[in-house]
Amino acid sequence: MRNSIALSPESCPLSRLENVQPTMAKASLNKIEQAGRQTLGRVVRRCFEIAGLSQKEAAARVNRDQAQVARWISGDERAQVDTLLAVDALRQPLLLALAELAGDGVAVQTTITVRRTV
Repeated sequence: MRNSIALSPESCPLSRLENVQPTMAKASLNKIEQAGRQTLGRVVRRCFEIAGLSQKEAAARVNRDQAQVARWISGDERAQVDTLLAVDALRQPLLLALAELAGDGVAVQTTITVRRTV
C-alpha cells in the first residue's frame, strides 16, 4: 500500500517564491578598491620619480590639474593609466614602476649598450 500526502498550492514552499522580487546581490568592494587605488598611486608616484618629474611637471605632461594628480598619488581617485601611457616620456617609467611592484620573481635591469661605428 502506498502512502500519499496531498499538498495544496498554499502549503507548497515553492509557491511562496512567486511573490518574491529578484534583486541584485551587492558586494562591498570599497576596501578592495581603495587598496588598489593606493597601490596604483604608489606606482604613479614612482613613475614620476623614474621620469625625473615633479608632481607639477608630471601634471603638465598629462594635461591634468596638479590637484587631480595628487589625488591619483594618494589613492583618493583612480589614476588614469591610459592617460599616462599616452605620454611617450612616461610610458617606460610607468612600466618600470609596475615591474618593481611585482616584487620577487621580476628583476628590473638597466642595460647600456654602446655601438661603435668604424
